[in-house]
Amino acid sequence: MGELGLNKILGALLATALGLFGLKTLSDVVFAHGGEGHGEEHAEATSLSEQMCEKFAYCVEVAGGGAAAAEEEEVFDLGALLAAADVSRGERTFKGQCTTCHTIDAGGANGTGPNLHGVVGAAKHHHADFNYSAAMTSLGGTWTYEDLNHWLENPSSFARGTSMSFAGLRKDPDRINVIAYLASQSPDAPPFPDPLPAAGEDDGADAAADGAEAPADGEEAAIPADDAMEAVEGAADAATETVTDVTEAVVEEADAATETAEEAFDEEAPTPTEEEGE
Repeated sequence: MGELGLNKILGALLATALGLFGLKTLSDVVFAHGGEGHGEEHAEATSLSEQMCEKFAYCVEVAGGGAAAAEEEEVFDLGALLAAADVSRGERTFKGQCTTCHTIDAGGANGTGPNLHGVVGAAKHHHADFNYSAAMTSLGGTWTYEDLNHWLENPSSFARGTSMSFAGLRKDPDRINVIAYLASQSPDAPPFPDPLPAAGEDDGADAAADGAEAPADGEEAAIPADDAMEAVEGAADAATETVTDVTEAVVEEADAATETAEEAFDEEAPTPTEEEGE
C-alpha cells in the first residue's frame, strides 16, 4: 500500500476520533444540568431560602444566611372577620364602651355623640341637628366598613382634631364585633366585603390564565423539557450517523486510491523477463 493511501486512512481515523470526541463534549454540556456532580455546587451557591423553595415548595425570607426565619406578616382580612363576627358580643361591647355618649335605637336622641342607628353606609356627618367637630365635617363620603374599622381602632388618627375623646378599640375581635352590631342596627347597611382569596386560589387562577394565553404573533411557544431533551438526543444521533457516513466515504476513497496506486505501480514496474533480457 502506498504512502498516499496510508495518509488517507490515518486522516479518516483522525476525523472519526475528533467527531466522536465532539459528540461526547456536546452531550456533556447538554446533560450537565441533570448530573449529580453539580448538585452540591448548586446547593452551596443558592441561599437557604431558595433551597427551601426548591425542596419543600415553602418560601420564607431568611436574614443573614443563618438567622431565624422572619415570621410571615399576618394579613388582615376584614371580609372574613366580619363574616365570622359575633353580633351579640358586639352588642355587649357597644353597651359597655359606647352608650355613655351614643344611643343606637331608631329615633333615639343625640347625646355627647350622635345617634348611631343606621350609621353603616350613611354620610359621616348625617345628623343635621348634631354639632359635629370641624375634623368630622371636613371628612367626605360614607361610613364604609373599612372607614369604621379605622375610626374605631384610633379615632384621633382617623380624624385629626376630633373632639371625640375615645381611645379606640385596639383588639380586632372587639372592634369587628361592634362593627357587625352597628350593621345589624343599620337597615340600609351594604353587604360585608368579600373575604380575600386564599393563596392557593390565586395561584390556580393565575396558572389557568397563563395556560389560556396563546403565544403572540412571531413568538414561539415554550418547549417542554422532555421534548427539548428528545430533540437534543435526535440531533446527537443524526450527528453520529453523519460522522459514520463521512468515515465510510473516506475509507472507500482511501481504498480506491490505494488500488489505483498499486495498479499504477504494477504497470510501471519491469517484469522479471524484461530485466533478464536487459
